[in-house]
Amino acid sequence: MRTTFAAVAMLAASASALSVNSNIEQMFMMWAAQHGKSYATMEEFGTRLQYWIKTHNDIDRINNRPGETVVLAHNKFSDLSDEEYRSMLSFKPRDADARNKEPTLLDTSNLADSMDWVAKGAVNEVQDQGNCGSCWAFSAIASMEGQHFVQSGELLKLSEQQCVDCDKDSYGCSGGW
Repeated sequence: MRTTFAAVAMLAASASALSVNSNIEQMFMMWAAQHGKSYATMEEFGTRLQYWIKTHNDIDRINNRPGETVVLAHNKFSDLSDEEYRSMLSFKPRDADARNKEPTLLDTSNLADSMDWVAKGAVNEVQDQGNCGSCWAFSAIASMEGQHFVQSGELLKLSEQQCVDCDKDSYGCSGGW
């Protein structure tokens, strides 16, 4: 009973201290519920709230840049510190010689000023690679799906997992290219 009272008292104190930011805290609570987040202590709650607020401010800053065409939003990683998030990214680059090849430049003189590939139906749904550092596979597959759509008008869903499992030159869930 005493522990419950202390926890309620701490929650009330935290809530009153954050009353100026009650809207942001309410947004955080809704986000936490949506992503099944729970925190063992009030200290952890406060820490995660602060990380989430930092992420929220970064999202707002980027989304409100003049002329910005990308729109960012919260995801299940929004309550992580920068260090925690970076530790999930396990890319292991190879030596520089393997990566320093001269790129092939393409002719861009006949390109439209902009193109909405989502509106054209050329893009599959956003996916989540989870804790696997396989962004390389997701970007490669999305590129192939898009190119196939441009050539045929048909949007396929190809397998990122097959790349992760079968590409022996990359590192699977530990990064690649």
